[in-house]
Amino acid sequence: MSEIIKTEALVLRKIDYGDTSKIAQFYSRDFGKISAIIKGARSIKSKIGMMIDTMNLLQLVLYRKETREVQIVSQVDLIKHYPRIRDDYEKYKYASAIIELILNLTFENEHSKKIFDGTVRILSLLDASDQNSKLLFVKYFFFFLKEIGYEFQLKHCNICRKDLLAYDEVSFNYETGLMCKKCRKDRFVNFDFDEELFNLLIGLNSKKNNIICKEEDLNLIINILEKFLMYHIHEFKGIKSLKMS
Repeated sequence: MSEIIKTEALVLRKIDYGDTSKIAQFYSRDFGKISAIIKGARSIKSKIGMMIDTMNLLQLVLYRKETREVQIVSQVDLIKHYPRIRDDYEKYKYASAIIELILNLTFENEHSKKIFDGTVRILSLLDASDQNSKLLFVKYFFFFLKEIGYEFQLKHCNICRKDLLAYDEVSFNYETGLMCKKCRKDRFVNFDFDEELFNLLIGLNSKKNNIICKEEDLNLIINILEKFLMYHIHEFKGIKSLKMS
């Protein structure tokens, strides 16, 4: 038996279905990632169809049935869209990368209000502020990793639990994470952090937004995070949106 439910949701992607309908994937606040059909959405007279656009924040009313893979949308109200993201190449690229992470690394009907609220917040920041879009994305990337169970441990060596200090030699291994100078001796090292880069890591994992850093350092950290995920999740092949040109 279906139940009528109301939830806020971000549009992740949409496809045409049949002659008149669309199927969309959403990340909802109360149910996580869900798929739903919007009947009649392709009609030129359909106001609902115009609202079903990637990244839009919506209020959905659904006929939901747990045993059904594709739910049915009965009503849609637009809460927010992000015009500056759509009009700015850099903003759009990193917003698309955020959507791609959710699409590829979350599961149907496993919800996280933290991921939903954090994603809405970062999209709002990308849209409204003039902060470095790449910097905002990297901060979100660290947040997202933590919420899906792959948190970067920065305070302690992942082997001996010794406190990590920026002026010590800090190394990184995709399997074990960050290591102190002593523990790195008998292990393969993928990367060595200098003091400046390690301090940047700590800053990116804080609530500070006024971080001064070099573009190449942000690129390096994104690359490390992508490879870290690829090592632990074999199905993950990197973030295609970041290759946009």
